[in-house]
Order: sequence, then C-alpha cells, then structure tokens
Amino acid sequence: MTRRAGVALRIALLGAMAGLLWLFVRELDWRQLGVTLRDAVWWPLVPAVAIAFGMLWCAAYGLRVMLAPRYEVSTRRLFRYTIVAYAASVITPARAGELVRLWLLKHRDGVPTADAAAVVVAQKVVDGLMMILFVAPAPLLIPGLPTWVGRAIAIVAGVAVVVFVGLAIAVSRVGVRPAGTWVARFIAGMHVLRSPRRLVLVAGAQLLAWAIDLVMVACVLHAVGIDLPVAAGLLILFTLNLTIAVPTPANLGSLEVGVFAATRVLGVDDAKALAFALLYHACLVVPILVTGLLLELRLLTGRSSVADG
Repeated sequence: MTRRAGVALRIALLGAMAGLLWLFVRELDWRQLGVTLRDAVWWPLVPAVAIAFGMLWCAAYGLRVMLAPRYEVSTRRLFRYTIVAYAASVITPARAGELVRLWLLKHRDGVPTADAAAVVVAQKVVDGLMMILFVAPAPLLIPGLPTWVGRAIAIVAGVAVVVFVGLAIAVSRVGVRPAGTWVARFIAGMHVLRSPRRLVLVAGAQLLAWAIDLVMVACVLHAVGIDLPVAAGLLILFTLNLTIAVPTPANLGSLEVGVFAATRVLGVDDAKALAFALLYHACLVVPILVTGLLLELRLLTGRSSVADG
C-alpha cells in the first residue's frame, strides 16, 4: 500500500467513525448527560484508575517474559516504558507511542528494533486471542443478544487463530538467530512461540489484564448508575476493543462508538452510556498521560533526541 493510499484509508476510517458517532448522539438528551455526570458516584473511579495501571503492569510483565532470555529488562523498567508509550499515543497520531517504546528499548537497553517489534507484535496477537477467549461466553450468558454478536466474536476469533498459527509456522521455519533480512530477524524475534512455558505465562498475564479491565468497566458502570450483569461488561469490552482498532488520537470517538454498539443492544439509556464512556475513557487516558509526562517530559515533548539516549 502506498503512503497516499494509507492516508486515504485512514481518513476514510476516521470519517466512518465520526459518522457512526454522530448517528449515536444526534438525538441524545444532553441535559440528561449533564445530570448523570453531576449525580455520578465518584469513589468507584479511584479503584478504576488504579486498575488502569494494573493492566499496564500485566502488559509489562508479559513483555519481560517475551524478551527473555535474550534480553533481561525488568518488569518495573518495562512498566515505565509502557506508560510512556501509552502517553505518547495519546498526544500523537496513529499510535506513535509504539515507536517510542521501540526507541526506548533500543537506546536504553540495547534491544534491536527488529527483536523489540517482533515481541510487541507477538504480544498483541496473544492479547487478541486472550480477549476472544475472555469474551466468548458473552452470547451464552446474556439472553436475547442479536446473532451478529456471536458471529462477530467467531470471525475475530478465526482471524486471530489464523494469524497466530501463521506466525507459529513462520517462527518454526526460521533459525534462532538468522543472518538474513530484517524480516527474518523480525520473525525470529517471536521466539516465545517456541516455548510453551513462557507462552502460558504471557497468556496468563494478558488474561489477567482482561479480567482487571472487566472490573474497571464494572466500577465505572456503578459510578453512573448503570445496573448490568457482569456478563454485559464482556460485551462492552468486546465492542469497544473492536472499534479502537481504528487509530484515532487517544481513541477519541472510536471508544465511544464501541460503547454505544454494546449499550444499545443491552438497552442502556444513551445519556448514561455516554457518561460511562467519557468517564471510562478519562480513567484510562488522563492519569496515564500525566504520569507519562512526569516520567519522560523531554522525550514526549520532543526535546530529547536519540543522541540523548
């Protein structure tokens, strides 16, 4: 795909997301939204913020397991990098935070870009599989769901499994340290796929992250007075993670569309649904952005260069 085609596709996706958001909010009672936010119970948002950092800790632990034994980078250090990467994705387009994390791993820990990128991609594939495993029971636990929910979960599961199997086959055919192209080194960097024990540890960490996220959803739902069974949170997690695949800055708009896609099916009032989406989004973005800026202000504001590393 050419750069021009890529830009055109991104604009089209952003336009589609904006159009969907408009369809959801065009008849919204904005006064009721204000009332819902005013009357929200704020104490559940405190554990929600802590939980957001807990998810990043799980991701950092999984990253440490995937980098080992070639590169020994502590979970604490990777936790810092993950926070900074998330913060960078909030203030830059196209989730450039991932590039910041690769830069940090290369210039501060000596991890080659190909290896670091391979580990990040492999982690995302495992994370996707765990998400599907986690939300798969939703159609069975929530009676009366439309058939598209089960089909969507099945399609996403199929794609994730195909990608995982394809990567596993590719890794098995590439040597441990190939002296070839960047692509060969990239594939070899997914060496965790050769180790069932390490793969189980990574999968467990990502599954724990999803369980923590479900608790976060429950906290914010309680804060705005939405009474739903736990299984409904699975559906919300599934739809919002589908829509945030569209790379909007800080997931603005895409996360809200994902929430509406679930809450409309669940029969939740739109004003309460948007209040939930806004508070959940704020709990994810604001504390992590502030923390990332405190940790790496010079880097995130462009005042630090590669030479500084």
